[in-house]
Amino acid sequence: MSLLSTITLTLGMWHATLSTPGGELPFGVEISKKENNYAITIINGDEHLVLDEITFTQDSLIARFPVYESELRLKIIDSGSMSGAFVNLTRSTHASIPLQIKFGAQSRFKVSEKNSPAKILKKYAAVFNPGSPDSSLAVGVFNQVGNEVTGTFLTPSGDYRYLHGNVDGDSLHLSTFNGVFVYLFKAKIDDDRLIGKFYSGTHYNTGWLAIADENAQLPDPDKLTTITDSHLPLELTFPDLDSLPVSLDDPRFKGKVVVIQILGSWCPNCLDESQFLAPYYDKNTHKGFEIIGLAFEKTDTFSKAVSNVKRLQQRFKINYPLLIASNRDKIKKTMPRLNNFIGFPTTIILDKSHKVRKVHAGFSGAATGIAYEQYKDEFHLFIEKLLAE
Repeated sequence: MSLLSTITLTLGMWHATLSTPGGELPFGVEISKKENNYAITIINGDEHLVLDEITFTQDSLIARFPVYESELRLKIIDSGSMSGAFVNLTRSTHASIPLQIKFGAQSRFKVSEKNSPAKILKKYAAVFNPGSPDSSLAVGVFNQVGNEVTGTFLTPSGDYRYLHGNVDGDSLHLSTFNGVFVYLFKAKIDDDRLIGKFYSGTHYNTGWLAIADENAQLPDPDKLTTITDSHLPLELTFPDLDSLPVSLDDPRFKGKVVVIQILGSWCPNCLDESQFLAPYYDKNTHKGFEIIGLAFEKTDTFSKAVSNVKRLQQRFKINYPLLIASNRDKIKKTMPRLNNFIGFPTTIILDKSHKVRKVHAGFSGAATGIAYEQYKDEFHLFIEKLLAE
C-alpha cells in the first residue's frame, strides 16, 4: 500500500490563514485530485495558482510553488485540517510564516451581517508612506459586489496583482498570497477617502492614503527609464541555459525588431509579462520579430540560476531565448547604459538596426483590467510600426 493511499484530504474549498504582524492574512484554497496525487490551488480573486508538486512524508506534505523558490510545509491533522508554515527558500531571515488551512468555504475576511458595507469607488489616487521622503504614488482600481472587493494597486514598477477582500461596515480588508507577495491591507472608508495600513510579509508595514479620482494616473512608464547614447545600437552577449553565448550580433537577430525582457524568476510581475509575451512571440515571430529574456536571479551560482529559469520556461512554454545575465543586485553594472532603472520587469524595444526605440518600466498585468488591455494594444501597435519601417 502506498503512502498516498493512506492519506485522505477532503476535496473542495478550504480556508487558509497566514499569521502575520498585521493579523490573519486569509486566502482561498481548493484541494483536488490530479492523476494519482493531490493538487492545492491558491485563490486570490480571479487568480488560481495550482501547486501540483506535492510530496508526502508520514503525516506531512510539502507543496512546491510552480516557479518560485518557496513552498508550503504542512502537517495533516485530519482530513479537513492542516497546520504548518509558508517558507520562502530565498530568504535567510523572515523566511517562515505560520499557516493554518481548514476545510470549508467562507468569505475571505469575517463580515458581520449587522453591518451594511460602505461603498468602494472604482479608482483612487493613492500614496504609500505619505508625508515621508520615501513616499510613493500608486493608483488603486477596485470592483465591489456587495461586501466583496477585488482589485489592485498600479505603481511605476508594476502592480500589486490580485487583491481580494471584504468590506465590513466602514472597514476594508484586502489580501493576496502567491508564494512571493504576502500582502495585507486594512483601511477605514471615509466618504471618498481610504485611510489605511499596509503589511508585507513579517517585517514591513506602512501607512497609505487613497482619494477617489477617476482621472488618477501614474507617470508615463515609457519615460521613467532611459538609455545612454540612444543613437547607438544596443550590444549584449550572455550565456543561454546551455551555457552557450548568445549575442544580438547573431544571424538570428540581424535585421529584426527585438524586445529585451529584463526579468527574474522570483518576480511575480515578470511572470505576468512572460505569460503575455510567450504566446505573442509564437504568433508573431514569423514577421521578423524576436524576444530575448535577460534573467537576473537571486544567486551568483550559474547552475542554480539555470534551474530557476528553466522552471519559468517550462511553466509558460517560452520559446524565445532566455539568457542568464547576472545576480539581480548587479543590474546597474550589467546594463550600464540604463538610467534610472526602477525595477523588474523592464522592457527594451529595439528597431531593426537594434537602436533603442522605447524603454518601458514595470508591467500592468491582468489584475489591472483596463490598464492591461491598453498595454497589450499599445505594445502590438508599436511592434507593428517598427516592423513596417
